[in-house]
Amino acid sequence: MAQEVTLFDLASKPPCKSWSFNPWKTRLVLNYKSLPYKTHWLEFPDIAPHLQPLGIPPNTQGKPYTVPTIHLPSSPSYPDGENIMDSKAIAIALEAKYPEPHLHLDAPELGRAEELWMQLLRSLVGVFGPRVDSTLLNDRSREYTEANIHLEGKPDGDDAWASAKPMLGDIGALLKEKGGPYVLGETGEFKPHDLLLFFHLYTQIAVSMFVADV
Repeated sequence: MAQEVTLFDLASKPPCKSWSFNPWKTRLVLNYKSLPYKTHWLEFPDIAPHLQPLGIPPNTQGKPYTVPTIHLPSSPSYPDGENIMDSKAIAIALEAKYPEPHLHLDAPELGRAEELWMQLLRSLVGVFGPRVDSTLLNDRSREYTEANIHLEGKPDGDDAWASAKPMLGDIGALLKEKGGPYVLGETGEFKPHDLLLFFHLYTQIAVSMFVADV
């Protein structure tokens, strides 16, 4: 059995649980490959102070240090273990180290899925952003996001959902091309789990969004 991986993830209000899209991508890969792991919870303002001393090269765009980050156990190539940041880089590294079951990261359909996913996120950030702050975050993380992440002018409510409707239709069509339930048909893959994670977050911040009027 593989040694235990450490996954750095964003903390939530008690009971602490995973809620953020990108860390959940890595969590799903670890689960899919049946790799044992433990979670190290971090508040937003603690991410950089905790990860920088690990010697991880900073991101070249956006925030220099982000989650998910993982610490892989020691190996002949990395006697002190290996630290990897960014969900895509983590997926590539885990696929190389633990190739079965296969993630199909090189499938061309996944590029289309990722583009649609990013369009959907941009359309709905004004809906979920404020609700994450008020529903899920502890005080230190909430104060950090209020000071550093600005959502003024982002569409909310019906306007946001109207702008997202074409992307949701395109995602549905993409899933149907090979018969579903995944983009690659019966074969599971890395990227389309994003849509699952998207609705998982919404069920945590506002269950009423999914309850039809009767």
